[in-house]
Amino acid sequence: MEISESYRNLIALVILLLVLPESVYLRGRFVAVRATATNATVGEDPTDCDVLGCGGSYACYGNGWPNYLPYRPGERYNIPLSPFHVGSSLQQGEPECLLGSANNYLPWVTQEGRLTVRPGRHALDMSNLLLNDRGFASLVQGVSALVPLEEVQHLSLAYNALTLVPSPSLKKFPNVRLLSLSGNFFTQFYDDSVDHNRLPLLPKLRVLDMRNCSLRTLPGDFFKNVDLQYLFLSYNHITTLPAEIFYPLRSLLHLDLSNMDTRRVGEERIENPFMKLIAGVDLHQDMFYPLSSLVFLDLSNTRLEYQAFIALRSIQRRVKYVSYCNIGLPAIVDYLFLAKSIEMLDISYNVGVAQSLHSASFTLLANSLEVLYFKDSMVQQLNWLAPLQKLRVLNLRGNILRMLHRESFTNLSNLEQLDLSYNYISAWNQQVFTTTEALQSVNLRNNSIVILTTDMLYDFSRLAAMGLGGNTIQCSCNYVKFLRNILHNRTDVPGAYTISAEPLIVGKHGSVPRVATVKLSLQHVQLFDYDESEYFCMNFTSNQKLDPLELLDCMIPDDELINADLPEPEELVEQEHAKNHTLVYILVSVAVSFLIVCAVGLFYYWFHIKYFFKIIKNSAVLSFFNDDKLYLDKSGLLKEADFHYDVFVSYSNADRTWVLDQLLPNMEGVIQINLCLHERDFEVGYGILENIISCMDRSRCLMLIVSESFLLSHWCQFEMHLAQHRLLETRRDELILVLLEDLPKRKCPKTLSYLLKTKTYIKWPTKSVEEQLLFWKRLHKALLAAKGA
Repeated sequence: MEISESYRNLIALVILLLVLPESVYLRGRFVAVRATATNATVGEDPTDCDVLGCGGSYACYGNGWPNYLPYRPGERYNIPLSPFHVGSSLQQGEPECLLGSANNYLPWVTQEGRLTVRPGRHALDMSNLLLNDRGFASLVQGVSALVPLEEVQHLSLAYNALTLVPSPSLKKFPNVRLLSLSGNFFTQFYDDSVDHNRLPLLPKLRVLDMRNCSLRTLPGDFFKNVDLQYLFLSYNHITTLPAEIFYPLRSLLHLDLSNMDTRRVGEERIENPFMKLIAGVDLHQDMFYPLSSLVFLDLSNTRLEYQAFIALRSIQRRVKYVSYCNIGLPAIVDYLFLAKSIEMLDISYNVGVAQSLHSASFTLLANSLEVLYFKDSMVQQLNWLAPLQKLRVLNLRGNILRMLHRESFTNLSNLEQLDLSYNYISAWNQQVFTTTEALQSVNLRNNSIVILTTDMLYDFSRLAAMGLGGNTIQCSCNYVKFLRNILHNRTDVPGAYTISAEPLIVGKHGSVPRVATVKLSLQHVQLFDYDESEYFCMNFTSNQKLDPLELLDCMIPDDELINADLPEPEELVEQEHAKNHTLVYILVSVAVSFLIVCAVGLFYYWFHIKYFFKIIKNSAVLSFFNDDKLYLDKSGLLKEADFHYDVFVSYSNADRTWVLDQLLPNMEGVIQINLCLHERDFEVGYGILENIISCMDRSRCLMLIVSESFLLSHWCQFEMHLAQHRLLETRRDELILVLLEDLPKRKCPKTLSYLLKTKTYIKWPTKSVEEQLLFWKRLHKALLAAKGA
């Protein structure tokens, strides 16, 4: 028998009233979460500490998720030791980003949407009741007759079946301060339901949770009647937001736009890596300008359209905690850090960013940045660390670093934690951490360390904790001594053991000159990742893994040197040098002569060599697309074929005005040069990649409109590589470069730099009308010559 809706609502009302004392908090083992100092920075009343769900009469039991931010200014960051040191594996295939999830900053609500605050009239939990729009309105009407809703300050409507924002019903909660609407289905906003298209007047609302609500966009005046401090919009499907959406939120401190799923339906029919560059969130260039109080911005795992990156320059100067983790960032550019106030930054999982790194990349953050996560981003050198003198935590896990140099860490005197795990770092013979006096822990797990040198042991002696697991280290006396007493000195820290190795001896060529010996100790150091199987050593002669603690060959007296490579007495050294002097001289002479010849050859033929390998690379990549299905018209591949267009024009949308107002009238309107523009001439119904390849093949000449926006466009970069490939394939050489503005050398990709050095280009004059007339005359002449040929 089917139950009527009114009867079902009555049952829900009875259940709600019966379980209300227990549903407003979650029973179980939860850790109390302290409020951060963020609220204190805005001068709020002390009772506002319940913005994070604790303090005063609104104390909460916490949802068990740690808050990574300092409790008070100047205190340590609460980065968990386990993820930092060992590098915990990715959960459900998602990259692990520094700022965590919204659960870290919503201790008053559980992951299922239930309240964790102390029960009372100030907290009402209506989550997980599967109420639809009409059912919720009826239930609120019934509850209002029994409970004074004006006293409710914590309200959860999470994980119901709402499809409209319940604005009319929310008016009955005028004093609500923390509101969760997560887990509902606000897919669309309809013109015939205006009352549901924006929040009602809620003057005391400070925290709004709208995670996982299937949102695709929001109306421009959605936040007109509220003054939020915390806004959580993660795990939605937002692809664009109105430019004026954040105008009312002048007091917003915390904005979470992470984990947006922006996949477009129908584009997966062409399987190629360039389709991944299309889907993303489109943001107006001044999107964040109204947020003058913003302190926390999380864009983790939200892919951005290439033009949306320009919106990041509008971030205001109070922002401290920023996550650009896995957003598809193409390069490090100055406008990313115009705020100059960022203290905690995550730019991990942006493959390709490392190619633009240089010594001044982070200069604007020299006086603020304290925590930097730069994981899994193909970083291969560290000269960009020089300006970051205030850096305290640095995570470079999962890159392609191979060597460590002392110069890279010279200015990092405040560095406390360093994660270099899952790289390709080998042993070093120069003390690296001599200037990092504050360094306490270093993670070197899963690298390519084969031996332990004396300089490495000297560096380790400066630490309080470290990890070496996962390295294939050779069985040597150094390593045996390093682990000799490890199992006999356990500490109270789970998974950590004290190293009680015998005192180490550094020879006179160590860090203390003119002193015969200096004794060092690792007694205070801990191995946070010790596991017997990961600390085996390798006997490369027998190709076997052995337990170093069971080896008896290295049980030498304590007062003897533990490293056979340590400097010998001065007399022996001089004798050895005398014997090998002639041989060394010959080898050095041959090596220097060979290097000089190679250097001269590289100097004269460097660009030709680099261009040769670039051609091979482009041919290999583009051969992936040599499929018959990708060509709309194969006749363009024939040398004698008729061309449909005179010029294929490649340009970014930011330069669209110049192309339509200047180039198009002066070409087609003056000398009848037929241009191919993607927005006009691409055939409807075919993929972008298909149209690009087909139109290039049917064009007599290729023209690149180069600007700084062109360099940020993934499609323009692809068209530039494809143009080079197609010109070689069809044996044509008609390529025209038009520069709209001066480009710094450090921003030019290698392909464009080579083209600018090997081909004549023409630059658009911006000051003189006479120069512009000369520009069009030269361009007409070049195009007419190509057309006549």
